[in-house]
Amino acid sequence: MKNNNLFVSCALLLLVFFGIRDARGESENLVYFVEGTIPILITAPHGGSEQPANVNERTGFDLNGIPVEDFNIVKDSWTKGIAKDIVSKYSQKYGGTPYIVAAEFHRKYIDANRPEHQAFESKNARLYYESYHSKIETFINDIQRKFGQGILLDIHGQAQHPAEIIRGTRNGFSVEKLLTKHGWDAVVGSHSFFGLLSEQGFTIQPDNSQIPTDALPTPESNLSGGATIKFNGSHNTEGLDAIQFEIGSDIRFSETQRNWFTDRMADNIRTFMKYHYCDDNDSQFPCSPKTIVVDHDYKGYFETNGWQSSSAVDNYPKEKLSQSRYANQENETVSWQAKATQSGFYQVYAWWSNRKPNGSNYSRDSSAEYIIQSGSANISISKNQNTSAGQWVLLGSVSAQQNDTIKVSLTRQHDGEQGAATIADAMAFVWAGTGN
Repeated sequence: MKNNNLFVSCALLLLVFFGIRDARGESENLVYFVEGTIPILITAPHGGSEQPANVNERTGFDLNGIPVEDFNIVKDSWTKGIAKDIVSKYSQKYGGTPYIVAAEFHRKYIDANRPEHQAFESKNARLYYESYHSKIETFINDIQRKFGQGILLDIHGQAQHPAEIIRGTRNGFSVEKLLTKHGWDAVVGSHSFFGLLSEQGFTIQPDNSQIPTDALPTPESNLSGGATIKFNGSHNTEGLDAIQFEIGSDIRFSETQRNWFTDRMADNIRTFMKYHYCDDNDSQFPCSPKTIVVDHDYKGYFETNGWQSSSAVDNYPKEKLSQSRYANQENETVSWQAKATQSGFYQVYAWWSNRKPNGSNYSRDSSAEYIIQSGSANISISKNQNTSAGQWVLLGSVSAQQNDTIKVSLTRQHDGEQGAATIADAMAFVWAGTGN
């Protein structure tokens, strides 16, 4: 059930025809968001341009009338677009989709990276601020439930060091879980985001050789992280490992540099996940979607009335745990349906059985006709069910967009006794990449 070079080559050619759909975002209360499929959450609190209804510009005082320290109303130009581009490019290259939450409101009205009492000066702004942070909280809970771990990448802009990217982990506090499991190598090493960005030509501050020590406990600058990673970093019980990226203005204002950064970050997410979440294995979940298996007692399985339980012992997943089904009347049909969890190519595998309890074999349908359907694709495959029983057998491969239905049908083409029956057992749908 593993991918092979020939399939990838063919998939690359087919990709030109089928294409891969970008992740489609939604907007609510001037908060842009995409629910993802991998344990990466990208946030951008300062890249918006919109004015919320009935909200005036901030003047520098909190809700209690106290001056706000380090008051700032300057937009982090291009950061919302950078965040969206990373998501889009990862989806196009690898098929999965990072989560994203980005403020569409301008920082001069609401600063989403401040505690609430410093973030706005009008009660009318509360709805927008809370919408931003509640969406982050919802997505963090979803990532924890689905994956058990994840990382938040908070995208910002700065002009103090225009050619550099400033690291922000609150000197390690916001990546507490990551450090416990992998050490500082996961933050500044060769397979970390900042290690990879350095190798790719970006200047990182502080230098990756500088990590907190007893002699220098705070090598990160005053841009080491705001409310987003304070509230949501893994030093919090329910938080994710969280890293702030302060991107220099020379990088953000150059189309060439922006594209280079977003291209590399899409790749770097993949590399980070491979080495820190997927045990150095690209094919392992969550680096790749889970294989979808549909058996006769699963959702997505449908059959006509003439199918019966078989006594075969080489059924999926094993004897006495589920049973394969057989039919010996013409036109009896069974189908398996699965929803594509990510855009890309899927290999479809069938399982059938033919071993009797006494160890001998049944006589099975020698020309079982399977049909795979996905979008406009309609592929027919004939298989001899007297061979290769009790294992996964590749039927074929199809392209599917995320949330599309892939359907496999099997219809008995002739009458016969049980000994020459058509067998329906399980079907597996294995994601095989985008072809990139």
